[in-house]
Amino acid sequence: MKLSPRTDLICLNKILRYIALINKTYNKFEIKSINDLESDEVCQLAIAQAVTNIYEAKKIIRPITLLKAPAFDKILLKAARNIASHDYDSLDFEIIYKRTMQLLKSEVLKELEAIIHDLEQHNQGNKKS
Repeated sequence: MKLSPRTDLICLNKILRYIALINKTYNKFEIKSINDLESDEVCQLAIAQAVTNIYEAKKIIRPITLLKAPAFDKILLKAARNIASHDYDSLDFEIIYKRTMQLLKSEVLKELEAIIHDLEQHNQGNKKS
């Protein structure tokens, strides 16, 4: 896959969609703490998959684009993804819960939305040329 502003845009939109799904899932299952998450296996499955998908999309984004999102980039998603993907049966959801709480911060969402806006403007400018 050739990395480009367009692939960054696609991946960032996916990430925002998965973050929204995490928020929706936490609201639907009334997850307010790590204890709530640890007691709901259906929610655990959904959140683990969303974290995995976010990490997989993030690793495709060009480093130059991630520099514009320091709050998002510093979230240690690789560890959470590895736990979700490889240690599910013995999973300690504390790491995953902490990472998802970081993803849901307004600062992170604003960064990602700003980058998407800039990339969309860049794409529109290229189409006019």
